[in-house]
Amino acid sequence: MNSDRLDMVESLHRTSVKPQQIEAALREKFPGVQPVIKDIYNHTAKIRRDGLLGDTPMKPLENYLTGNGFTFYTQESDIDDRTEEIFFCHNKSHKMWRAFPEVLMIDTTYNTNMYDWPLVQFIGVTSTSKSFCIATAFVIKERQRNFTWAL
Repeated sequence: MNSDRLDMVESLHRTSVKPQQIEAALREKFPGVQPVIKDIYNHTAKIRRDGLLGDTPMKPLENYLTGNGFTFYTQESDIDDRTEEIFFCHNKSHKMWRAFPEVLMIDTTYNTNMYDWPLVQFIGVTSTSKSFCIATAFVIKERQRNFTWAL
C-alpha cells in the first residue's frame, strides 16, 4: 500500500473504525485498487505496537488498572520478566463480595483473546439473585498451578 492509503488506514483506525469498514472505505476512495484485509490488519497492529513506546502490552493494562480503582496482582515468568498471570478486582466489586460471600462461581474461557490466554472470571450473587463480577484473571496456561495462583 502506498502512503496515501496507509495514512487513511491510520486515520480511520485511530477513530475506532473496524478493519472491514476500512477496507470498504479504501475501495470507495481508490476504486482501481483492491485492498487486502491482511495488509490492513498488519498496519493496525503496527500502529498499536508503535503506541506502546517500547513497553510490553501488559504495561498499558497495568496503568489503566492503577488509575481506575482496581487492585491487581501479577506473576512473572521464572525465565524472563514477562507477566504470565494477572488478577484484578475493582474495589467496589471487592466490597460487594464482602457483603455477599455466600456464592462464588468461577467461569473460564479458553483461547478467546488475542494472546490465547485463558480468562478466569469470579462471579458472586447478591441476596436478590443478581450476579456481579468479583474479579478477573488471565493465566498463561490451563494448568492447576495457574488456577491455584488465581484463586
